Parts: sequence; C-alpha cells; structure tokens
Amino acid sequence: MPAKAGLTLLAAVAAMAVLAVTPAAAADFLPAVSLHLEAARYAPVETDLHWTTTMGGGADVLGIGGFRAYIVGDVETIIGSTRRAFDASQANYHLEAGGRWRLRGLTLNPFFHHVSRHLSDREKAPAVDWNMLGLRAEARLSPGGRRTVVGGSVGHTTLASLVGYRWEVTGHGDVELLHRDRTSGYGAARARLVTIDPDPALPRGDFLDWAVEGGVRFDREHRIFEAFAAYEHRNDVFLLVPGARTRGLFGIRILLNERD
Repeated sequence: MPAKAGLTLLAAVAAMAVLAVTPAAAADFLPAVSLHLEAARYAPVETDLHWTTTMGGGADVLGIGGFRAYIVGDVETIIGSTRRAFDASQANYHLEAGGRWRLRGLTLNPFFHHVSRHLSDREKAPAVDWNMLGLRAEARLSPGGRRTVVGGSVGHTTLASLVGYRWEVTGHGDVELLHRDRTSGYGAARARLVTIDPDPALPRGDFLDWAVEGGVRFDREHRIFEAFAAYEHRNDVFLLVPGARTRGLFGIRILLNERD
C-alpha cells in the first residue's frame, strides 16, 4: 500500500472524527474488537481447490457518538493437494481502514481496502494486488419480526496490479427465516460486479460474482457460530490465468463481534 495513500487515509479518518464530534459526545478509545474464523470445503474439488479458510480480526480504534474509526485485516488460504494431501496453494491478504456512522438503523461506511494475492511456496513474478476506495451502506430491518440485513457498496481502485479492476459494485442480504431462543435458520445472497481494464497478461472482460447461502446460526451475545451450505460463481479464481468456477461450499464460521 503506497505511503501517500496511507497518509491520505489517515487524514480522511481524522477529518471524519472531527465532523462526528458534538458537544455532548465523549471520545472512547478502542471501544470494540472483532474476530472471525471460517473453513469450507469445495464441491466438487479440484487439485488446487479443496478447502478455503479465512482468519482475521479488527478493532474500532475510536468512537465518538455514533461514529467509529476502525481497522480490520484477514488472510484467506486456499488449500489443495498438488504436492501433498493438505497443500496451501494461495494466501490472499485483506487490509481495511475506514469509518462508520450509524443513523437510525442505517450505517454509512467510507473505506479504503487493500488486497494482495500470493502463491504459497511457488514462484510468482508479477504483483497481484489492488486498492479500493469506496462507500458502503447497510440497513437492519425487522419485517414481520424477522431480523433482516441489506446493504451494498460502490468503489473505485486507486491501484490495480495485473488484475485491471476499475469499478466495483456489491450488494448483499441476510434474512432470518426461522427463530427459536438463540438459534435461527437464515438465508443470504451476495453479488459483486467488477469492471475491467484488462492487462495483456490477463485478458478478460467485466464480470459478475454471486453466491446464495443457507444455514443455522447460534447467537450468544457477541459470539456467533454458523454452519452453512452455499452455491457460488466466482471469477479470477487463480492468480495468473483467467477463469471462473461455479461450485458448492460446506463450512462453518465463528464470529466474535463486540460492536454495539
């Protein structure tokens, strides 16, 4: 991530904090932390695509009234069986900083997101990474007493090495279908549209990723466990060659989130 971009981001977060200050608001340092773990099995599997795992965490570093300045990061590991039964083939790093405002059930979230993709224990000459500057919005609803979350984002790259990404538009939804005590069944969907300025080394056009998911969620205050099944269509599965896959996933998630 370029130093200039980092300084710009810090200045933006500082400006958002100043704008969020009201006479009655008191600053709160490190008001919340989060942790997330996920593991899923692909179906069908391929030599380099058996499992996907994600581990990460974050923190709200500053809270002022309804405003939060935050940082978050995670690493996604793709596991296959090229050289051994359990062989990590990719490691993809995600880093993000930004701010959140909560306004009567609507959360606005300007963000700066960095992704760096790497082959594990294999040669990789070109850099494969990008920076995205954008804005998200998310609303929490309760139609018919069912907890529902809908949201989306729009962003543009400030840097894109090899991948050629330009604009990104996303949307997602999560609805509670059944509920009893602290256990619920849920359904979810997400989509991601990306425009491309293709690099000659990675020729392809604009694409749409999407996924649908259903599962069981166990909610205990700030701790959540999910067992899920999903069906997804995903582009740029491999780092250095174009290609898409449509497949199932079966997995679990563990979430710790202290955000209020």
